[in-house]
Amino acid sequence: MVPYLFLVFIQELIIFIIRETYAKPDVVIAYNIYRPITVCVFAWLFFHFSFKQFYRKIIPWIVIIYLVIVASIFLFVSSIKSYNRELSLGGGIALTLFGILFLFDYFNLDNAAEEEKWRPVLWITAGIVIFYPVVNICFAFYNDIFTKNAMIFGVYLYNAIPQILSIIMYSCFAFAFYLCRKNYSLV
Repeated sequence: MVPYLFLVFIQELIIFIIRETYAKPDVVIAYNIYRPITVCVFAWLFFHFSFKQFYRKIIPWIVIIYLVIVASIFLFVSSIKSYNRELSLGGGIALTLFGILFLFDYFNLDNAAEEEKWRPVLWITAGIVIFYPVVNICFAFYNDIFTKNAMIFGVYLYNAIPQILSIIMYSCFAFAFYLCRKNYSLV
């Protein structure tokens, strides 16, 4: 997870610099590259977390199908410089599906020691399963939310939802890292 979090940090830093430097920044390319990388990173993680052979067969196929669709759309349908809501939704669905497959595995465990071992992954999965479906719904209705200028606590709703859910997801990640560190220090 550390390399992934470093990648997210670098990406967000670059986007921040671009937004502060240029009057009308074009940061869509960064997100269009980031989404497939995120799907691949979490597919790799959940592939190694899966207990069932069936899940280990399904996860690579989900990634391959997603990447073929992404490449096809950017090569033949729309530019990589334009936001594609469907690809964003597809990535979120793939990540949520990986999380749900892990949850099926985790809740079928009958061994308390195994459950304790996998508890940090449970928290990472909880963050993913909470974040991506809600944010994807927000992005799916972006035009409707944007045109109505819906606000919450003085922040536009289309900005507030991802920010609030990012805090929840990264809090889950931080707690998972804490559990890993706690378990590591006991060994």
